[in-house]
Amino acid sequence: MIKKTLSTFLAATLLFVTVTAPASQAKTSDNTVVNVESYTIETLSDNQNEEGFYEPTGYKNVNAITEITDNGIEIETKLSVVEDYYDTNNTYKDSSVAYEEFKNNWKTGEATELKQAETFITPLVETDATQIKLNSNTQGKTQFYQSSLTTKEEVNVRKKVEILTSSLSSNATPRSSQGITKAQLEEVKSFISEFEETMAMASTTERAGAYDNYYNHNIVTGEFVAQSLSAAANTYLKYTGTIKNNSTAASSLVTFKSHINNYEKYVIQYMDAAKWPETVGWVSALAGLAILVAGFLGGPAGWVAIVSNYVGALTTFAGLTTTAYATKARMDLSKTAAQYQHNATVMNIQGGKYWPNIDLSFVRGF
Repeated sequence: MIKKTLSTFLAATLLFVTVTAPASQAKTSDNTVVNVESYTIETLSDNQNEEGFYEPTGYKNVNAITEITDNGIEIETKLSVVEDYYDTNNTYKDSSVAYEEFKNNWKTGEATELKQAETFITPLVETDATQIKLNSNTQGKTQFYQSSLTTKEEVNVRKKVEILTSSLSSNATPRSSQGITKAQLEEVKSFISEFEETMAMASTTERAGAYDNYYNHNIVTGEFVAQSLSAAANTYLKYTGTIKNNSTAASSLVTFKSHINNYEKYVIQYMDAAKWPETVGWVSALAGLAILVAGFLGGPAGWVAIVSNYVGALTTFAGLTTTAYATKARMDLSKTAAQYQHNATVMNIQGGKYWPNIDLSFVRGF
């Protein structure tokens, strides 16, 4: 990708209104849904570190246009995105302008993709960088920010994104890509349906966690439960014991709580699971370690890889949820949620390193 500045180019564009906003949805036809978004979200590394964890890298400001057309025979997604990246010290790093297009035949699974992207060294998204408060208080930290766009603000966001993406190289041409058939998707959904009713009930239950990834901790006695997804489909690792006279477990519990708190916040609060039951389908697919796209692993880490590297990620996300729910912001949220879920899972899979002298049991979950 080419790094460049846009000072001259941007001088000719509209002045950009400072906004952060949720999807502003409009149907351009019976089969097409368009969402215009502006938001800020924390970022974690796309790759795991030597210990298997995704590490915080900072945050990004995003403007995006998501367009999905599904006529029942073919689904086409178009994603236009402008992103400014900042590190954990709120220092600007670089910006990315990207356009992705994916066409997928539901019957044959034949697909084509087109991707254009360039990196710039000038901030392009004029949102409030202080929206993300990168402090040590996990419970109080803002990790995602959205508010409503007015009609005028939506027009400005859309024009800015379209101007920037239109400046990308025109040399890119569509190429064959790995697709997914409706039959394959229905197979995954039939597997998911076995757990949806129970999971929907679980989403309304107060607990420290979400969908069987949770902890309980008695701060008086030190007794605790730390449970997370394992490496086997719908099977959870459950550690039960006390942190009393166990400094390693005490330290581990603090870290585990942080991962679970963040996972819960992303799924229940930011992805709005109570309002959008479609979220259950995505969570179930990860819990079942379902292979969603050939060539990618199942589970949380597999989903992170799909969102990071597969142009058809939005098509897959829309297939698991709905075209109304699937937007760039929610796909980003699902990626970060999966990263925190994976981090909790890594701690429990490595077992004794984090939970010495703590009882382990296996639980058949959702």
